[in-house]
Amino acid sequence: MYERRNEPPISASRFRLRVFIHVLAALCLFIGSVLVGAAGFVLFEGMDWPRGTLNATTLISGLGVAEMPQTPGAKLFASLFALYSGFVFVAMSGIVIAPILHRLLHFFHKDGGGGQSGT
Repeated sequence: MYERRNEPPISASRFRLRVFIHVLAALCLFIGSVLVGAAGFVLFEGMDWPRGTLNATTLISGLGVAEMPQTPGAKLFASLFALYSGFVFVAMSGIVIAPILHRLLHFFHKDGGGGQSGT
């Protein structure tokens, strides 16, 4: 998906498209996670969809649950979903930052010196 060190960087328009695709992938991960979280709160706690979505989005954002779950199943789901949400946040950040960081690192190697230093 990315160009190699010895290949020239892609054009600015293709780079913008690459960033857009990565942002879209992160957004899909976020929306999918919110849907799973809302469904879990609806299923285990008996919440309606707006309240379940509120709890899922506040957990993913790192704020915690909007209202504490009362049933044991919902408490277990909320704790597991909170752990999952931490990984989702890191994954979304990595997905969005990866093309930008790759392009930046690609320009550090622009001099064309493909050999190892010190030999």
